[in-house]
Amino acid sequence: MQFLLYCLCGGIGVSTDYAVFYLAVTSGTWYQAANGMGYLAGTLMSFFLNRIFTFGMRDKILQRLVLFLLIALIGFSASAALLWVLVQVMNLDARIAKLISLPMVVVLQFNLNRKITFNPTGNNADVTTDLHEKNKL
Repeated sequence: MQFLLYCLCGGIGVSTDYAVFYLAVTSGTWYQAANGMGYLAGTLMSFFLNRIFTFGMRDKILQRLVLFLLIALIGFSASAALLWVLVQVMNLDARIAKLISLPMVVVLQFNLNRKITFNPTGNNADVTTDLHEKNKL
């Protein structure tokens, strides 16, 4: 259920991201710069919606925003790399490439935000423990 709420709230963020991206690319902005502009707009929208509706977190707003933005940087890096491959290597239109990259980045960021940014215990040490346990398998 939480993932569905994340997708709904994130859907608004993703729509914001894509709308800004699309308008920027269509007006002649380089696709990577447009990706950055759209990504920032969508990330901020997504943070405020997900913080309240998906994860029900009303505390530590600044700390959670910083973590969310750091995770968004990981997602943005993945997005930029995917766009580069899809546009430069596979010769896809940047607007189509952005649509293809979105689902992969959404899943990546959901998992990271659930574990780190919106961890209800507020103890991010659990993330390190979980990673160490997974590596033992």
